[in-house]
Amino acid sequence: MPDDPDVIGEPVNELDQFWLDTARAAVKESVSSLEEAAKQLIGAVTLVEGIYFAAVSWSDMKTIMAVQSWMAWLRIALFVSPIVLWLACLFFAMRVFTPDTYQTNLSSPDLAEQFHRDLVRYKHKNLKRAHKALLAGFALMLLAVVSYLLLLDGPA
Repeated sequence: MPDDPDVIGEPVNELDQFWLDTARAAVKESVSSLEEAAKQLIGAVTLVEGIYFAAVSWSDMKTIMAVQSWMAWLRIALFVSPIVLWLACLFFAMRVFTPDTYQTNLSSPDLAEQFHRDLVRYKHKNLKRAHKALLAGFALMLLAVVSYLLLLDGPA
């Protein structure tokens, strides 16, 4: 009796083969696409931080912060918080390039697959954290700009 195949079904047609090949290519490119996204994020955050810092430097911040009270400290925290969040974004984006160490055996397909999954999961998790910090920084930047515009007439 000949060996029975593990899977019995219809033969793979041309469209099925296309999707299998596409999935294989996506798996092979997943690490490099995550790293490319992290590079783009690092460049964008660096540019945004520079623009924000220049805008704050050229603004009339001393007048607005003249009141020495807890409100002044709250305003300072509001204006500094986007920079802190964008630095957190840079931290997580850089972690995409410095992954944890993983144990694998290249002679074992199962361990090699698990290694790849762990690597992609780690990079993706850090990239998602970086995106969240970036968006939170933008939200606080908008709040800081609105606050600044409301306080242009003088501190409360």
